[in-house]
Amino acid sequence: MLPDDEVVRLIARLQARLDNQAETKVKAWWERYLKGQARFRGVKTAAIRSELHDWLTAEALAERLSADGQKALALALIRQPDTEDKLAGMLYLQEVLIPDGLVDWPRDLPRMAALFDDGFLADWNSCDWFCVRVLGPLAQREGPACARAIAAWRTADTLWQRRAAGVAFVNLAGDGEANFPGFVEMLLDVCAATVRDPARFAQTGTGWVLRELAQAEPQRVMAFIEDNLAYFSSEGLRYATEKMATETKLRLRQAHRAARRYQAC
Repeated sequence: MLPDDEVVRLIARLQARLDNQAETKVKAWWERYLKGQARFRGVKTAAIRSELHDWLTAEALAERLSADGQKALALALIRQPDTEDKLAGMLYLQEVLIPDGLVDWPRDLPRMAALFDDGFLADWNSCDWFCVRVLGPLAQREGPACARAIAAWRTADTLWQRRAAGVAFVNLAGDGEANFPGFVEMLLDVCAATVRDPARFAQTGTGWVLRELAQAEPQRVMAFIEDNLAYFSSEGLRYATEKMATETKLRLRQAHRAARRYQAC
């Protein structure tokens, strides 16, 4: 492991690289898009990826650092305030450490969970990038036990970690049980918890997961929606039914309005 001051210097050198790629228009666009909820340097993803890999090579980090040291450095990047730094840490995990089998999920998932607890993944953009770039690939590589450990986050204290319990699997959901036996039940259990949360991003996360899962299990997803109509927000239901036939959407929306009126009585 490197001393803390050397980690700070390493990160500062990557940040200088990123600053050299920053564009005012990109920064302004992202900050408008996120409505001021996140900080940006103004660097496009392709440039972040390029500068990250050049930095890894220039600093000879694979040779200088153990697996634990590299993971600590990636997580330290995600703890930086600017979104591009966070994405660099996620890409480090996704493109280097996870493919090389250097992430020990029983030890490292709690460290990842702490990113939510400590407020370093606290907007939908960084949460969702972490889901699709880190958690999903990790679960796919490591298998059912890892996936179920992520799914257990559905009862976490923070909204963003609860959202991650489902959104981590959006790129896997369309394959259903081909992922592993029990995958669909696991994901529906996540949705059964998150759909009961009225927070906007709990609802949209639930809907997104169900929309993708319906490609593999349309009947089970339909049954789930019908059984839980009263819990959905209108937006959450719209996400869940986005790829369904028009007549099905209309039927479910009418049933949803009736269920919400009944619940209000």
